[in-house]
Amino acid sequence: MTVAVSELQTRSATPLVDLPRDEAAQRLAKWRRAFPGLDSLILSGSSPASAMRRLGLTFWAAGQTAAAVEALGESLALDPGDATVWLDFGFAHRACGQTREALAAFERAAELAPHVARAWLAIGLAAKELQLTAQAEAALEKAVALDADLDDAAYALGLIGFEQRRYAEAAHRWRPLAAKGYRAADLRLGLGQCQFFLGEFGAAAASLAAHLESAPGDVEIARRLALVRFLDGAIHGGPDAGWRAYQGAGGAEAAPTIARAAVPLLSAYGFPTTALAVAQAFLADDADDPVHSHHLAALAAEPRERAPAEYVAAYFDRFAETFDDQLYGVLQYNGPRRLLDVVAATGAPMARTLDLGCGTGAAGALLRPRATRLEGVDLSARMLEKAGARGVYDELAQGDMVAHLAARKGDLDLVFAADALIYLGDLLPLIEAAAGAIVPGGSLALTLEITAKAPYELTASGRFAHSPRALIAAAAPWFSLRASRRAFLRLEAHRRMYGALIVLERRG
Repeated sequence: MTVAVSELQTRSATPLVDLPRDEAAQRLAKWRRAFPGLDSLILSGSSPASAMRRLGLTFWAAGQTAAAVEALGESLALDPGDATVWLDFGFAHRACGQTREALAAFERAAELAPHVARAWLAIGLAAKELQLTAQAEAALEKAVALDADLDDAAYALGLIGFEQRRYAEAAHRWRPLAAKGYRAADLRLGLGQCQFFLGEFGAAAASLAAHLESAPGDVEIARRLALVRFLDGAIHGGPDAGWRAYQGAGGAEAAPTIARAAVPLLSAYGFPTTALAVAQAFLADDADDPVHSHHLAALAAEPRERAPAEYVAAYFDRFAETFDDQLYGVLQYNGPRRLLDVVAATGAPMARTLDLGCGTGAAGALLRPRATRLEGVDLSARMLEKAGARGVYDELAQGDMVAHLAARKGDLDLVFAADALIYLGDLLPLIEAAAGAIVPGGSLALTLEITAKAPYELTASGRFAHSPRALIAAAAPWFSLRASRRAFLRLEAHRRMYGALIVLERRG
């Protein structure tokens, strides 16, 4: 039976815990007249606060959550020190869609009963819903610390880790839950995605297959499962085994198509030998493609002094449309801003700046407020189109950055190279060209992926890593060191990659 309580709603949703005794008595009398069952409970010996709570829970069971909020609020007005009722009050608010009010109630419950894990779980879930991530994570951690078997808290912590791309942490939370059969619609999907991102391809296949048993119509995950089967099969049995596993999982792409997806993944996750074998087995028709050719050379560890210009141009022409979303969003790259912070901290002049390998112009947007003249150079015409659309450069040029620098004669204050030198092995030609292009007292600022193999190495990714010490020594005839910092550059195979930020000053 639906019960009307509108005539009793004479206060806000927040309980009036400091009501004068006579007013509290008058309000209770109204409730007792309206609900004979409440009156009977009190006459039989229940305390008024306890009886009001029971009435509130009765409303809750009947689906009358607004009425439950009112009755539970009255219970708290009579006894504001009951943590259990504060929790009930919060759950009723949450059922009404009043998450902020629910969070306040849960926080009060935790103040009164700080050792009750369920109160911290409630805070964590409400805070997460309100996107108060730091508060949510802290509360959920507290809940798990108080009760290691509180699976809902562990699951929610895994969700937060997943949403923040902390896949190892999420998988750590979710593996035990999956093992014990914890029921959550997307647990095995989320765990499978984490395992895929961590390069645990066999485990990912098992988790994704378990998800598809309950969601057989999930076409995108079925495609992901087939790819993972290919990767795991190729790692353990070679390219043909990978292909058989792919077909067995219902994969519908042609072998070259799946190989183009698999090769960079295998390389990034530390299986360059398998990546090379897959490329050789299925991508013979790509031999004349400059992108494939360079990546194949990198996987085969062929000695190279730089990436071919036709590779760089072709690769970034293809990548231009999604470059910013992929690099700055997915890979969390922020090299230009970090490098600019180091340059600014040195007090280096920046009036006339050249942005080497300017790409889509993300660095240019940061440099523009500090430069009176800003130029950019890049090999990719498509990337330069994107840079031009930003409207921040005074001049953009298409061409090789070393040749472009060599044509300049001592008129630049700053040469800025964020994530540009990864396509050069031997940096001495660039350093010599920069020395001729930069005025005395000007700076060469750059980021490096780093290696202990001096002076440089071509990695399986097709990029070059350098020794900062070897670079500084090679530049010593023309430049002195202004600053050198270790910094997070971006994610690589969902692992944090660190490199060097270096600022060199042109000697007078």
